[in-house]
This record gives sequence, structure tokens and C-alpha cells, in this order.
Amino acid sequence: MDRPTTEKPPLDGNGFFVAAVLAPGVSVAIFYLGVALTASSEGPVGGVGGLIGSLLLLLLIVTVWGTLPSLVFGGLVLAGIRRLPGRGRPTAIVLMAGGAAAAGLYVMTGLGVAALSPMAAMFFAPWAMPELLGPDLGGDDAWLITSLVLAGAAAGLIYSAFAKRG
Repeated sequence: MDRPTTEKPPLDGNGFFVAAVLAPGVSVAIFYLGVALTASSEGPVGGVGGLIGSLLLLLLIVTVWGTLPSLVFGGLVLAGIRRLPGRGRPTAIVLMAGGAAAAGLYVMTGLGVAALSPMAAMFFAPWAMPELLGPDLGGDDAWLITSLVLAGAAAGLIYSAFAKRG
């Protein structure tokens, strides 16, 4: 009689890499969308072509700069999720929560390092400033942190789509 296996399915490395590479760009998109939706409409919107070009350049920079932290923090949390008791693949909700947790760890680490040495934070969290720890978190600062955490959740959802297939 065959016994059911309690082994976890194999890790989808390609899916994890894709989700980690996409997360920084998703964060930028969420940030700009959030700021645009909550900003007052003062002044004209400038040239759309220049805005799109600037956004594409920013997406490239953020993706290059943010991929390594995304891989490191996402990998740590994914390893923890894979060690959780239970059978089979983690659900999309678990992976989304894990992605948000990984992004939250990144935010806390970035802010902690920035409080100690802003220059050191520039290497892996250039967005982190000691002022973000202050009591008057609002506006763009709140959207910055929110966009990072939501992008982590989105990366978890992206990875879940790959893991479901594998």
C-alpha cells in the first residue's frame, strides 16, 4: 500500500526570480499611482512623453538596485514558509503574506540601517532616510512604505502562479 508523501513540492527557482525582479518595478508603479490619486491638482501635468521616459528610466534603476534585496529577503521568507508544517504547496494567501512580510523586513532593515548610517543604507535601500522614522509619516512617505509592502505581496502572488504550475 502506497503511503502519501509529505514532501514539499520543489521550489520553482525561475518563478521566484521573476517575482523578485518584478517586485521593485511594481513598487514604483504603486507609489506613483498612490501619490497621483492622493495629490492635489495644482498646476499643469507637464509633457506626457517626458513623464513616461522618466518613469521608464526610474523603473530600470529601481529594478537593478532592488533585485538583490528582493531576492535576499524574499528568499529568507520563502525558506521559512517551506519549513512550515503541512503538506503540499503553500496557498496564494500564504505566499502573499510571506511576500508582504519579506518587504516589511526589508523596510525595517533599511530604516534601521539608515538610522545608524545613511551612507550604508544607500547601498541596499536608497529610499531609506532617518526622517521616515519620525512621527509625522504622511503623504509621499506613507506611500513609499506602503508601495514596498504591497509590492512584496504582489511578488508573493506572482510566485504563487508559478508554484501552482510546477
